[in-house]
Amino acid sequence: MKIINLKLILLSLIIFSACSEEEVSPQQSFLKIYDDANYNAAYSPVGLQKNLDNFYILSERSLRSSDFSGINIVTTDSIGNFINEQPLEENLVAPTKSLQKIGNTLYFFCMDRNTLRPYLASISENGELSTTALNTTASYPLAANTTSNNNLLLLSYDPDGLNTILTEVSREGQILQQAAYSIGPGSDVQDPIVDHFTKRSARLPFFCGQTAGDRYYFNGFFNYTLSLVFTDFSDNPTGVLQGQGTDAGLKAAFPTTGSDFAIVGYQFADHFMNAKTTLPINEINSSVNLFDRNIPEISEKAICRITAYSSSTTDYTVIASETEGRQVVLYFYNINSGQLEATYYLGTLNPFTLSDIIALDDGGIAITGTTFLAGRFERIYLQRINKQQVLDIL
Repeated sequence: MKIINLKLILLSLIIFSACSEEEVSPQQSFLKIYDDANYNAAYSPVGLQKNLDNFYILSERSLRSSDFSGINIVTTDSIGNFINEQPLEENLVAPTKSLQKIGNTLYFFCMDRNTLRPYLASISENGELSTTALNTTASYPLAANTTSNNNLLLLSYDPDGLNTILTEVSREGQILQQAAYSIGPGSDVQDPIVDHFTKRSARLPFFCGQTAGDRYYFNGFFNYTLSLVFTDFSDNPTGVLQGQGTDAGLKAAFPTTGSDFAIVGYQFADHFMNAKTTLPINEINSSVNLFDRNIPEISEKAICRITAYSSSTTDYTVIASETEGRQVVLYFYNINSGQLEATYYLGTLNPFTLSDIIALDDGGIAITGTTFLAGRFERIYLQRINKQQVLDIL
């Protein structure tokens, strides 16, 4: 197993310090940190995608007018040079924590801060942003993903009926199918959900997706606890992996091959991960039964992301997270065997956090999150690792 640690020089490009812009190839590696003239500015990236020649970073920003987070879209060119920053109007808040890509259009969900009505936002290939209000009684958009038929999946919360709502939404914003799953009578989840949005406490690991066939899943409140629920959009779940309130459960799950998943779980401050495991999509079980080996370097409140990566010879599952030493760490697992092949660290001199990671069409990897200038000014970074560097890591 290889372990690679990247040492950073603030505000310097890893590869390009001696190159002119004309000499820079879009396939090269880089690290960019985006400063702001307003030292009080606070942006927190939550999603990343590359569309044609540009990178798009979905970020939250603090609002004086609301406890919810506002929304900004940061656009860069293929070598990380800043192009523009597009703030959404302040009535639209709380973006889902990912950018979804279908064709050459990017999507995310957000909500109106007054009515809590969900909106679908889209970014066209030329960077134009449009929003569509959804015709649903649900509110508080918690997570999003894509479906196998190129529609969108939305996880949300119904505070009136005390239900977790899973919705399939067309790219035009039409509701295609929707199911509600009871959180349970007397179960008070309003406070932790609001705290999740307003950052009064650590964010909860809401996510959703689709397995092979017609099975869908979501990590949300069900039957009094934060659980991983499998469903075919019928009235009752087909399978449930129960957590322990909000103290234990899964932070991330990613379908790999067949019925296998890569997962990251937690139990209080401890974390465990498994790149190849079968989850109970047709039964009720507990996440505690999946606890295998504690990964002590993962920090207690770390964000965890999972993506697939393919080289010319091998397919990998990449699990990304944050360490106690305030680094970003990438674990490369063989997707077939589930064995750890390599580990890569970002950050030595400066603390780095993780927001999102994506595999690029040209064989590279891109990562975004935050770092600190002068030890106190939190700023967005974008790192691109080119194909050759990834192969060197492996």
